[in-house]
Amino acid sequence: MTPLEELALRTADGDRDAFAEIYGTLVDPVYRYLYWNLECREDAEDLAEEVFLKCLLNIGAYDPKRGPFKAWAFRIAHNLMVDHQRKRSRRGREALRDDLENGASPAPESLEDGERAQALRESLEGLPSNQKQVIVMKYFAEMSNAEVAKALGRSEGAVNAMQHRALRRLGKALEEQGWK
Repeated sequence: MTPLEELALRTADGDRDAFAEIYGTLVDPVYRYLYWNLECREDAEDLAEEVFLKCLLNIGAYDPKRGPFKAWAFRIAHNLMVDHQRKRSRRGREALRDDLENGASPAPESLEDGERAQALRESLEGLPSNQKQVIVMKYFAEMSNAEVAKALGRSEGAVNAMQHRALRRLGKALEEQGWK
């Protein structure tokens, strides 16, 4: 059993400090995953908090035999993000570029870094949804292929294949934009 799974079981038994450790370990990867998918700092922060609230409220239902705790938490994050995107698209909200236009995204070290991040974001948007999820979970949320597979309800082989196709498409898209 991993340390996160042990912390989850302790939390289910009422140990508040254990949940604080879970939060400290996962808050940054969950936020990065949500941010790179939603492109809005405020939405990512709000949903990250909602993820941890749902984790806390449902931690008694977590079963380590069914998979890693990190994958369980990211499954919650993924489901909340999908629900959020559906609600937002129904409301006909304006484009999600507000953060970048207003300079509220994570501050780039230089103009070139900001341009590179924008190019990457645009290239990610061009990927099929399942490939984008794999890339964001792997590289921005720092999840293993096994964790991504559990979170998305796919096999590790399918995750490997999606990652390979996505990286090829990203490379091609970035090259077309002049980034090598």
